[in-house]
This record gives sequence, C-alpha cells and structure tokens, in this order.
Amino acid sequence: MVQKIKRKVKKGPKAPHAVPLTIVMTALYGFERKGRDFRVTFEGPVQLRAALRQQLDCEPIPADRVLSFYEYRDWGLKSAPGRLAGMFSKTGLVPMGPPLEEEEASAFPQLGILPTVAIVKAEHLESFSGKLGDEWYEVARVAFQNSVYPTFNLIPGYDLLLYTSICHARDTNRAITALNHVTQEAFDQAGRPYPGPFQMFPVDVLARIPLQEPISS
Repeated sequence: MVQKIKRKVKKGPKAPHAVPLTIVMTALYGFERKGRDFRVTFEGPVQLRAALRQQLDCEPIPADRVLSFYEYRDWGLKSAPGRLAGMFSKTGLVPMGPPLEEEEASAFPQLGILPTVAIVKAEHLESFSGKLGDEWYEVARVAFQNSVYPTFNLIPGYDLLLYTSICHARDTNRAITALNHVTQEAFDQAGRPYPGPFQMFPVDVLARIPLQEPISS
C-alpha cells in the first residue's frame, strides 16, 4: 500500500505566498552593439539575491541563469510559483540546467529573461503588487549590475546591459516592449542599424501564469 503524502499549506495573513516575476534584459557587446549568448550560471548568486532583496523588500528566489525566449516559453514551472518556492526556498536559487541549443544568430541582440519568485506574506500582497514596475532604487540598481556584469563578461563603459524594471510575469510582454524601445535608442546613439524588436509571447502563455500562489511544504 502506498501512502499519499499531503502537502501542507499555511493559511492566514502571515502565510507566505509566491509571486512570479521577471526581469527582461539584453546584453550588447562593444560599440557595434553585437549580441552574444549570455545564458550562463551566475557567478555571484548571493550578491544577486541581495540586490533583488533591496529592490523588492522581500525574499527573492531567482533562477540561477537567464533564460532565452524559447526556454521561458516552454518552461512549465513558470506557472507554478508556489511549487518552485516550496522546492527551492532553502537554496534560494532555481536551477535551470545547461542552456538549450538554439539557432539564433549570435551577432544579433539576445533576449534574456530572469524568472524570480518573490516570497510575500498574504497581508502584504496588495501593497507588493503596487510596487512592481517601479524604477530601480539606485543602490539596488548598482548592486544588480555589479552582480551580473562579471557573469555576462561585460566591460563597463564599453559593453551595455539593458534591462527593465521587475514586473509580474504576466506583464512580461509589456516589459519586452519597453526593452525594445531602449534597445533601439542604444543602436541609434551608436549609429548602428537597429536589427528589429524582440518577439512577444503569445497572450495565452502569460495568461496561464497565476497572480500568486500559497507555498506548500
């Protein structure tokens, strides 16, 4: 006889909930603004989490590397933040494994998506959602850049990292629109031809992502 294990879910205003978030970004190399695959495991995950914690004022659980458009689109667990938080709250990182091989030309800008789960008490969910999309605090912005520049092999003053505010995962397309705008500006300022916008996710893909979920243990 196999006994089924029941997952416990805390209830009440102090109960932790998992909110799915994303940061959309692209890394441009050299004054020609060339693209390069930057889906590598973060060298300073502790520093990354500290930067996200400063910005969000809660406990974050980011992926251990950036995902491509197709990796995020096909990643089933993006719609299960409560499960992710339950599995990886102790380690503080979501392991993504090695990047999938893709056929995109590496010379073109690459779209990167950093999934993150925020742990928020039920009583703070409304106020937390109101802060999503806010501009980065200066201290958090500098800390975030310092934590990812070495991983992406970016040289300050020569290479460029463009990224959006932290948004709810359902708003990822809106963030991509904002990233397209600043990416085009970067190419215009460099006097280089803009290679075109990053593609958007199908609406139904993002609609399946919950606003938040209780965390089961």
